[in-house]
Formats: sequence, structure tokens, C-alpha cells
Amino acid sequence: MLKRAVRVVGLFLAFSWVSYAQIIPQYSIKAQLLPIEGEIEVEQRMVFTHNESTPLNEIFLVDWNHAFSSTESPLAKRLVEEYTRSFYLSSKSKRGETQIASIALNGENIKWERLENQLDQIRVSLPTPLQAKEPLRLVLKYRLKLPDSKFTGYGKVDDSTFILENTFLRLARRSQGEWELISHLNLEDHPGGTGNYTVDFQLPAGLKIQSNLRTKAAQFNQASTYYTFQAKQQKNLQFFVGSDFGFTPFKFGEKEIVSNLDNNDLSEGALRFSLMKVVDYLHKNVGQYPHDRILLSQTKYEKRPFYGLTLVPDFLKPFPRQLEFEVKALNTYLYQYLYETLDLHPREDFWLLGGLHSYLMMQYVQEHYPNQKLLDLIMRQPIARFFLKKYHFTDLKFNDTFVQFHEFTLRRNLQQALTQPKEKLIKFNEQIGNPSQMGLLLHYLNAFESIDLKGLFNRIQESNLTGEALKDEFYALLSEDNKAFAQDYINQRNSLDLRFKTLKRTKDSIEFSIAEKNDKRPPFQLGWVKDDSLVKVEQYSAANFNKKIQTPLFDADYLVINPNEKLPEFNPRNNWKKIRGTGIKPLRLSFVKDLENPKYNQIFYNPRVDFNVYDGLSFGVRLNNKSVKSRPFIFTLEPFYATLEKSLVGSFATSYSKYNENSPYFLRQFNLAGASFHYDNGLRYTSLASSYNIYKRDDDLRNNRKELINAFWQYVHREQNVGNSSSPNYNIGGLNYIISNRGALDHFTLNARFEAGSKFGKFNFTTEYRHLMRSGRQWSVRLFAGKFLWRNQLTTNFFDYALDRPTDYLFQYNYIGRSETTGIYSQQFIAAEGGFKSRFEQPYVDDFLLSLNASIGLWKWIEAYGDLGYMQRKNQSAEVLFGSGFRLNLVPDFLEVYFPFYNSNGLQMQGPRYHEKIRYVIVFDPQTLTQLFSRKWF
Repeated sequence: MLKRAVRVVGLFLAFSWVSYAQIIPQYSIKAQLLPIEGEIEVEQRMVFTHNESTPLNEIFLVDWNHAFSSTESPLAKRLVEEYTRSFYLSSKSKRGETQIASIALNGENIKWERLENQLDQIRVSLPTPLQAKEPLRLVLKYRLKLPDSKFTGYGKVDDSTFILENTFLRLARRSQGEWELISHLNLEDHPGGTGNYTVDFQLPAGLKIQSNLRTKAAQFNQASTYYTFQAKQQKNLQFFVGSDFGFTPFKFGEKEIVSNLDNNDLSEGALRFSLMKVVDYLHKNVGQYPHDRILLSQTKYEKRPFYGLTLVPDFLKPFPRQLEFEVKALNTYLYQYLYETLDLHPREDFWLLGGLHSYLMMQYVQEHYPNQKLLDLIMRQPIARFFLKKYHFTDLKFNDTFVQFHEFTLRRNLQQALTQPKEKLIKFNEQIGNPSQMGLLLHYLNAFESIDLKGLFNRIQESNLTGEALKDEFYALLSEDNKAFAQDYINQRNSLDLRFKTLKRTKDSIEFSIAEKNDKRPPFQLGWVKDDSLVKVEQYSAANFNKKIQTPLFDADYLVINPNEKLPEFNPRNNWKKIRGTGIKPLRLSFVKDLENPKYNQIFYNPRVDFNVYDGLSFGVRLNNKSVKSRPFIFTLEPFYATLEKSLVGSFATSYSKYNENSPYFLRQFNLAGASFHYDNGLRYTSLASSYNIYKRDDDLRNNRKELINAFWQYVHREQNVGNSSSPNYNIGGLNYIISNRGALDHFTLNARFEAGSKFGKFNFTTEYRHLMRSGRQWSVRLFAGKFLWRNQLTTNFFDYALDRPTDYLFQYNYIGRSETTGIYSQQFIAAEGGFKSRFEQPYVDDFLLSLNASIGLWKWIEAYGDLGYMQRKNQSAEVLFGSGFRLNLVPDFLEVYFPFYNSNGLQMQGPRYHEKIRYVIVFDPQTLTQLFSRKWF
């Protein structure tokens, strides 16, 4: 009886496995690498069992390798959106493609086609409908042309090195009876579902291969090497082919971790110890990894690094080596663990996938390195401690970086709802902001009530939860009060801002109430801080919002909302209230920028050097309240001592920004600024300007299109030169309307401007368009039209339009020598008004000016340009002028040199003084230059 029972159970288990295996697609792949060609010859067999009641007339295959075949693919467009031009400019030989020879069913070729707008998705038409429980057996023959690895990190590195991930064809993801056609967007995800794999890989002799699949066999001969890999219920397929990638295997029972992560020269024993900590932590908190083997590669880590490690330069060696390696290992492990374990939509359910990753990273650091500060090792050095001890960023704990990351986006009104699909997120939010925000929410809620995340994992695996059902399952983990808050927090982009609504202190007690600007109601903590130490902490539920709370007056200096557990807030400074003395926070002066310290009012100072021809070198100091994160109110004061004029010069600027988180008119800003410098030898100008700006953008933050409405007024006082009839003092006001769409390939701006003073009124129109061609050559065209509406009793050309060098009566251009008419300083070019590079004896126009400026690339950064202008002066005949020449466009808009060749005055290269005709563009503003590097993130 016992033997019979065992046999029955064995048959039942075998039948169960077969039934389950029939549902999971079976892939048998024979691949031969042709390294010189950078190609892989593939013969692939696929068995798919349809497990739905409705017959199928077609199936879809994912072919992400073919996403590299065209500069019009979704992948190509995504790379361009993030200012990665290398793929767009690459030759066809560097791009990948998949050449399909045949797709056969029962020995007969069947029809297939690529989707028009998704080249990496293949529709396969079935000759007869596929019935429920009926297996489909296909044989595919194709050749993979691998892309250059510089585009995404995967593909051909060189003739003997290849990094492959999810390169082979596989079934598209299917959910709720629908095919989900998800294109390659370089987001480190893949829509292919679980599969059982056997991969036979043939390589030339001398090449090795590492994979996250188990190696079942390896054979060697003089010409070739043959490897066989197998995996069950696997999603992600990785292969590293080359002479040596430096992988080291570590066995932990039946599990094997293979790593080539940068190990900071740790010993093999130390690496094993760290990996064991990571494995034990994940096993305890989320369960066992489902596969026997995992690959932790430096390539994979660098695609999605842990950005807390990148805040401080490596050469400073700021972190303990063990911590750094463990963070890298856990970061890389988690991405693969969550992807393999949870059958979630890789983009629609990213709110949870990304949040779990950040949360588990946070919990690990808190468990193993609870007091680790970001600059701990640096601050152990006496010199560093002496200079930096008063800076708030030195108090930053390792896990505090998650809060800082998301608050950085809040201060720029760039946050996006957590439920926004992954492909809709700007790069910063996709890689840093949103995962940090969701991870912090999990961490925060878990501090007030225990959340059974391990149980959630099990329910996701059992029920294939996704979409709205997944959200409902998550909300069910929470109490009613916290559920309401979490729903609001997850589905909206409104920022959080807790504050003390009221606070009254008596001799023995303190009475207060807590509010939130959008009436969100999370649970919260209240802490008493004395001498940088937390004296006492109390927890309150969401029901205590807007209610008066009275407690004894403990011996403390500050009362603090959420001193330990934090959520990102728009203004965390108002979480601190001084309850001793006057209640006014003391002032702290700091030499360089710092993080906001809620205990102080901070002012930053740093030395400055400026230069113009008339003031010479000017030495001074900048005083401002600009912390690392943007602030609603900003002021800057820059007094200088001018060495040539031997007098004080300088400027000040203030701005107040009001963000609207629920409107396309996302920012309103009021500015007030003043300056006093010299505009000529011994002649000073003083200006006072104010403006009110309204900024508009698209609801899709990935769209670069912006609009600006600007109303301005400016007063200028100029010391008058004897014999100069130009008006010394004037008031000018006006309106600007600006549209811009600055992309990597297409750059468009339009500016309509009205100005009016006491004696004139004018209207200007400027538009510019640039386009980068596939050849790498760029062409651009700019049109300017300006017309005086009235001009009363003006005896000066100071306010006239200029063909080649505007007078800049509003002092808005950064001229080195604004009054120079000869010499190197007069040759500075600023693309404004007429935009001519050639100089003319009478460039000023007092009625109407129309000009067209165009350029086209010739070779790399060498371009040819042409200018054409139509000028109408009062009581004079119209005049047409032109100019042409060559431009060295070293850094567009920042560093350019113009060489006039031929214009209305004739050939310009004749004569001994040609060097005086050369024009140049030079911009020193570091803040403007940083936009070149940050634009791909925001």
C-alpha cells in the first residue's frame, strides 16, 4: 500500500509539473557567434500552450535587438529625448538588426510582419486558430546583427567581447487576455514572461562565456567551444562573451553568485562574508531567490547605480569598503530578484517595483549600518573636520539621501505621480526620484504599523496581481487612516508639507496643532531636541491633524515634526520650531553651499572675481541664501571692488517663486534686481529692474516645450559723457512672450517682444530653428523683425536696432567691453537683433529691420553662415545688406568663432587687418554651462 501511495503521489506530481510546464513556453535555442561580423546565427524552437478559452488567431514576438535597426524606432526616439545623439548619428554598420529567414509551423513557413510603429514587435499570423490547451510549435531561423555596446551598454564591445541581455526572440507578455506590446526604451526591463530555456552556444576557441543560466555542459576543440545552458521559469537572459570579464564564483549551498563588481580590493573572504549578509537579508525579508545562479555584473550595476554612492567623488574614499561593496551587490541583486520573482507589469507597476527596491536598500543599511553617515570617513580626518564640522551635509546619514533626492525634484516642481508609467517619467524620476519616494513611504508607514510585505509578495505570485488589483492589495495592508493617506500620496503629484499651525508655550506646558498644506493626513511623530540630541519622541495618528495637542514642556530647544521617520516635504524647515528664548532661529554664515539646516537661518558667502574693460578685475564676495535645493525666496548680493576705477561696484537680485502643482502654468515668479558698474571709462551706470514671469509647460514632463509670459520694467541711470547726446536716464517697460522647444535634434525658439519708453515704442519678433542631420551636420535659420511703433524727438541712435552689435541699453547682455568700437573687446558677438557677423559703418536702424541668419555644417564643428538684412531708416531709401563666412561652432551658444569671408563691402580676407573683423562668442556663466549636462535628467 505504501509503495502504491508513493507511486500515485509521484504520478500526481509529475502530471502537475507537465501541466504547468505546458503553460510555460519552452525555448530551445542553438546559437553560433560570428565575432568578426558581430553576428549570431540562431535556430530556435518554441513550444507555447494556449491556456485561455478564446482561440488565438495570432501571436506576438518580442525582438528587442531589432529596436536598433532604425533611427525612427521608439528606442532611437527615447535616446534622442535624453540628449544621447550617438545612435542617431551612427552608421548602419554600428546599429543592430534581426534578419529573420523563416518562421515555420509544422514544417511550413507562416506569415509574419513587424508593427509599423514598433519595429521590435512581430505579429505572427496563425493559419488556423489556436484552441485552448493546444500546443503551438514554431521553428525560427534568424541572424542577430548586434549593436555597438556604446548605445545602451549591451551588444558588441569589440571583436572578441560581447554583452548580451534578452537578445533572442521570445513571446510577448500576455495579461488579462491581451498581448502587451512593450517596446525597448533602454529602461532595464523586458516584457517577456517566464520561460524554460535550453541554449546551445557555439563560440570560437579562446572565448569564454558567463551566464545567469546554469551551465549543463561544455565541450572544447581546436576550432570551437560548445556550451549548453538551461533554466526553468526564467525571465532574464544574460550572456557575457569574451576572453575574461573577471567574474568570481561564490557557492552558498545550492545557490551560486557570480560577481565581477568592483570590490575595492577586498579579500575573497571579505567578499564572501558581504555576499552572505546580502543573501541572508533577502532570504529573511522577501524569500529565497528562485534560481540557482545569479550574475552580479559591474555593467548591470552601472546601468542603474545606487546614487547615494555617487554623491561624493570616489577619489575621496568616503565610504567603508565593506559597505560600498554590499550596497553595490544588494542594489544589483535586488533589481534581478524583484524582476524574476514578481510577475508585474514592468512599467505600469513600476511604482511598487521601484519602491520595493529603495525600501529594501534602506532597510539593509539601517539594519547593518544604522549610524553610517555619508561623509563619516572624511570627517575622521582632522583637517576636514576643522573646516567642515559646521556644515549640515556632514550630518547627513546614508539613508537620508533618499529624502534629499526627492526633495530636490519637489523644489523644482518636477515630481510626478508614483503611479505614472515608467516610460512617462523623466530620467531623474525614473532612476532616482520616484523609487526613493515610494521606498520612503513604505519605510514611513512601516514605522507606524507593521506592513506584511512578504505576504504581499506571496499574494502577487499566487494571483498574478497587477494594475488596480495590485494597488487594492497593497492598500489592504494598511489601517483605514493610513490607507486614505497612501491612496492620495501614491496617485497624486501634490507635494507634502507638514507645519505647526499653532504653537503656544506656557511656563509648564506647550500647546500646538499640526496641519498640512493640501490637507493630507499621514501619521506623524513629535520630537523634543536639545543640544543636537533627541530628548523624547511621541507618535500620533492621522486623527490628530488640526487638533490642539497639549504636552508638558520638556527641557528642549526645539519642537520637531518627524525627527526620525521622514517623508520628502516641500519645506522641511517649518517642521522645526524654536521653543526657547525669542523663538527666532539664529543666523549661520557658511563659506560654500550647504544643505538646508532647519535649526538656522543660513547665509552663504564665497569670493568672486569679475572682469570688464572699464572696471578691470573686480574682487568681491557673493552673499546669498541659495542652498543645494532651490528655495521659493532667493536673494544674492555681490559687492565688488573695481581695481581700475578704484570704487565699489556690484549687483543684487531677489526672486520669489510660487509653484502650482496642478496647472500647466506651473511657476509664477517675481524678480527684483539692481546693478551698478561702469559702461565706459569713468562713467557708471545704475539699473533697477523688476519682472513678473508666468511659465507654462506640457503635462507630459518629458516634453521640452515651454512658454513664458514676461512683464518687465527697468530704470537706468547713466553718467553722461560730455558731448554725448544719448539720453542718460530712462524708464522702459514691456511684455515678452517666449516659446521654446530645445531638443537634441530640433531646437526651436520664438520671442515676441513689446517695449515702450517715454519717447519710443517698438515691437520685435525673433524665431530660430536648428536641426541636426543624420550626417552629423547641423543647419540653422534665424529670423528677426523689428519695427518702431513711435519714436518722438529722439536725437540719439542709442535705442535703435543694430545690424551687427546691439547697444544693450537694458544691460541684459554680458558684454566684456560694451562701449568699445575698436579692438578685441568690440569683436565680441551676441546673437541679437540683426545678428550680422560682419561690421558696417552705419549699422543702426530707426524704423524697420528685417534680417535672416542661416548656417550649415560643413565638417564636424566647421560651418558656413550667411546673413541677409533689409533696413528701412526714417526719410531714407531702403537698403539690403548681406554677409557670409565660416564659423567654428565649438560649443553652440557658449564658444564660437566667426570668420567673415564676403559681404556687401566685398571680399573680407583682403587687406592687412583681417584679424579685426573676426567675431567671437564666449560665455563664462557656470550655471548656464551646467545646463548642458543636466538637461538629459530633467
